[in-house]
Amino acid sequence: MTPKIKVGFHLENKGHPQVDLRIPEKGNPGIGGTQFTTLATAYYLNQLYPDQLEILLLANHLELFPPSLSVCHAESLVDAAIKSEKEGCDIFIFKSAGGGDQIYDQLRKLKIKAVARSNNTPDRSKLNQIADCSQIKAHVCVGHEQLDLLRDHRVFPKSTRIFNPFNVEYFKPKTDIVKSGNTVVFVGNIIYSKGFHHLARVWKKIIQAKSDAKLVVIGSGQLYDRNQLLGKWGVAEEAYEAKWIRPFLSDENGNLLDSVNFLGLLGEEKIGILQQADVGVANPSGLTETFCSVAVEFQACGTPVVSGANGGLLDTVIHGKTGLLGHNDRDLVRNILYLLNNPSIAQQFGENGLKFVQEKFDYRENARQWLALFIDIDHDRLPQQPAMKPNYMYNAKFIRESMRIMKQFMPFLHPAPALIEIKPLLKTYLKKIK
Repeated sequence: MTPKIKVGFHLENKGHPQVDLRIPEKGNPGIGGTQFTTLATAYYLNQLYPDQLEILLLANHLELFPPSLSVCHAESLVDAAIKSEKEGCDIFIFKSAGGGDQIYDQLRKLKIKAVARSNNTPDRSKLNQIADCSQIKAHVCVGHEQLDLLRDHRVFPKSTRIFNPFNVEYFKPKTDIVKSGNTVVFVGNIIYSKGFHHLARVWKKIIQAKSDAKLVVIGSGQLYDRNQLLGKWGVAEEAYEAKWIRPFLSDENGNLLDSVNFLGLLGEEKIGILQQADVGVANPSGLTETFCSVAVEFQACGTPVVSGANGGLLDTVIHGKTGLLGHNDRDLVRNILYLLNNPSIAQQFGENGLKFVQEKFDYRENARQWLALFIDIDHDRLPQQPAMKPNYMYNAKFIRESMRIMKQFMPFLHPAPALIEIKPLLKTYLKKIK
């Protein structure tokens, strides 16, 4: 009998120790997407492949996890790596953007194979650390666009793409939903990088064109840390609220507009709201998204998505079929109003979205790909890679791919920086000049 592969997943959960994570099938209960998808990946692998895998979750707090998961306390990422070896893990999975350089120094001292998982694309230093660390056998991107950004970087041979897992069962409507025709719902962390301010500053234009429009906001600046101090409205940090939210969503007396309702952080109770929404808005800029779980949640609920035509949204939304993706605030207004004013098209987009999520992001396919990766690592093989997406002009992919091929055959080009490295290098150079 082939021995099981033991895999340790590190989960940083010190910022939300009391959140109930016992039933991942119900979706994200109000924590960061990285944290939830780490848990969900470990959980479904444990459920689907108990004869081939042994899963261990290494976390700060061990309460309120699925009873079926084996858990182990780890105070930090470095501590988790050390304990994964002590617990007999063959492979250790960690968040590539966490832990500073200490994790790479520690991995070099351990006799364990590791996988760096990037819910956020690492900076130049960490990409090079991943490429250079022989203990790291694979680098997993959660989006295809994210993977394609790395084609000319030397981390690319180790890199592959595995989308985040999703289970539609609790999200898909069980009965026909009668929508109001005027409700826009935003879900996300209320911080600058998640782009809520784009929607806030155009909301008055939307209600000028459609006077009965309602905006429901699910989320808070406390998504990653329940102890984060919030501003006067209890929505986000005071600096963000004061500059980017209150000036645009206040009436002449400084009070919140009647058309806007902030609901804060929600767990499974948000699902009914997402199902009732006429339009779902996920990070209107799209600029920091490598996947965007919120967009997938909306579509699983049968609700069309409006967002930015950038990054992970190009993987998780089909423009003109499951939602509308734009490039600026004017597009944001136009796309929201188009779906509010054309309910039959919005309904068709919603139906398309549910089918799309079921076909592309199903947790069973996700688990199958992770299992295949673990088997490759166990046999000292590089990870399998999907072909480059055919939108060759986006983010200069054709240049990245051309440079990758040239570097293969022209050794003198190996030191040339990848495109993803050039922008920060230019910023550093300009700072020195100033």
